[in-house]
Order: sequence, then C-alpha cells, then structure tokens
Amino acid sequence: MMALLVVFTAAIALFAVLIVLFLYLVVRKWRENRRQARLRVYKERHRLWLLRYLLGEEEQMLLPASPLEREAMMELLDHFASLLKGEQVQERIRTLAEKHFQGWLRRWLSSRDWSERMNALFLIEDLQMKAMLLEMERLYRSDRVTRGEEEKLLTIFARFDYSPVVTYVLEPKYELTEFAYRVIFGHMSERLLRQVEQRFDELTRAGKCAFVDMIGIRRREERSFLLELLASDESELRVRALKAMAEIGMPLEAERLKQHLCSSHWQERLMAARLAGKCREERLLPLLYERLSDRSFVVRSEAAAAIARLPGGRTALRAAARTASDRYARDMARQWLGGGE
Repeated sequence: MMALLVVFTAAIALFAVLIVLFLYLVVRKWRENRRQARLRVYKERHRLWLLRYLLGEEEQMLLPASPLEREAMMELLDHFASLLKGEQVQERIRTLAEKHFQGWLRRWLSSRDWSERMNALFLIEDLQMKAMLLEMERLYRSDRVTRGEEEKLLTIFARFDYSPVVTYVLEPKYELTEFAYRVIFGHMSERLLRQVEQRFDELTRAGKCAFVDMIGIRRREERSFLLELLASDESELRVRALKAMAEIGMPLEAERLKQHLCSSHWQERLMAARLAGKCREERLLPLLYERLSDRSFVVRSEAAAAIARLPGGRTALRAAARTASDRYARDMARQWLGGGE
C-alpha cells in the first residue's frame, strides 16, 4: 500500500512539473509573438523614412527610443544593405551603423550567449563595420571563441582586408575544413592572397587544396606556381593544379600532359584529359585516344569530350568507333558521336 502511495505521489509531482513547464513555454511563446509583432510595427513605421535617409532625401537621423526600436532599425539596415547598391549608399549605411549601433553590437560580442555573438558578427559583416575590428580581434583571441565563430571571424577579416588574417589562417585555433578555407580565400584581396602564396607550405592539406582551387575559381594567372605544383609528390595537389589550369584555360605542353594522362590516379588522368581539351592541340589526339580505353568510365568520357573539341577530333572518334580493339573505347566514341555515325 505504501509503495502504491509513493508511485501515485511521484506521478502527481511529475504531472505538476509538466504542467508548469507547459505553462512556461506558452507564456514564453506569447511574449515572443508579442515582441515580434511590436518589432514589425516599428519596422513598418521607420521603413520609408530610413530608406529616404539612406538615399539622401532626409538629412536628420531619427534615433531609436527603445532597445526594441533599435533592433528594428538594425534589421532594416541589414535588409537595405543587401538590397541597395552603390558606394555612396553603402557608405551611408556603414557610417550610420558605426555611429549609432556600435555600442549595442559591442555588448553582443561580449555576451555569454553564443547566438548573440554570432548575430553581431553577421550584422558587422553585412554592414561592413570595419570600426569593430578591435572588438572582433578581442573575441578571436579569447578562450570562449568557438569553431563557428572562428570561421566567421576569419571570413570577415578577409573581407575587411585585415592583414593578421594571413597568420590566423596559417595557424587556426580549430582545424578548418576545405570549404571554410575556400570561403575565406574567396573574400581575400590579391594582396592577401599573395602573402598566403608566399607561405603556401605552412598551410594544412585542406588549406593547400582550397587555395589551389581558388586560383582556378578567380582565374588568377599563376602559371609558374601551378607548374611547380605539377611536380609535387602529392597527387591531390597535382590534380588541383590541373583542374585550376583547365578552368583558366592555361595550356600545357604535350610532353608534360602525357605523364599526367598516364598517372596511376584516375583523378589525375581525368583532369589531364580535361586540360587537354582546353589546349585544343591536334598533337594531343594520340594521347587522348589511348584514354578511350581507360579503366575509369569518367576518364574515358572526358577523353572523348576532349577529342571532340580538338581539330580532327570527330574523325578520330569515327575511327575509334569502327576499329578500336577495346569495346569500351568503341562504345564511348559512338556515344559522343550521337550513335548515328
């Protein structure tokens, strides 16, 4: 009987806790909905005036009267920063943000709440608030900075052309992914990229791959640097270098291409075939013809595509479709000829 009473009491206590938790969530949701409704009212009230101010049609700044009104104006500024183009408008947005909202964002950056710190970083980036560099540097050097914050900070430092970012990228607090490196390098100026290139060997493997990819993405003329990478012992770097050269359209001598077309790594053979197609030299036909019999389907396909781009390429494909000793080569040639030849 006593055991049953204990179980019954525990069930009642648990039910009471659940009721209290439910009521707490309901009240919290109601308060948040109310806050969002007031936020929308403030935004609608100030939207047109702020737009006119940013376009230079209003001279006097209407200061927010409450924290919620300030938040509404910051969200409007963030919206207009992505919507409005032109150096004068963007400069007006940045000046306004730095003059009236810097203290608020500074408090967010020093908050214990991770979400508040990240929100502040996104706003600083969108509004190009370079005056916040010192506060961001302080956050980066602190012990509480997280992996996500580090990646965002390095991206902002790159966008703001902040020189210490080169050292930070070479010696990150957390291990950066290849994607993170690519985003950071994608925002760097040529000045910063040159500095990274000079210290290329200090990068992690992921950093090196991302940096080489960025050469191709940004069409940077780095022939001597890429040629050095083609002699690397790391097949991944050779593959990335060939890919970058193909994207840029940077020609490579047939003799140099031959060693990559005959590589034991299918990825290297693939990128070499792609680059051969961009070179458009007829003397590459025999080398690519051999790759029609490659054991990798994607290499065979890329070799056929490259042959089709070269002078005399379709004639070579017709010959392969009829006389190639390898069945896969014949099939691939017919596929690229459309099956009708």
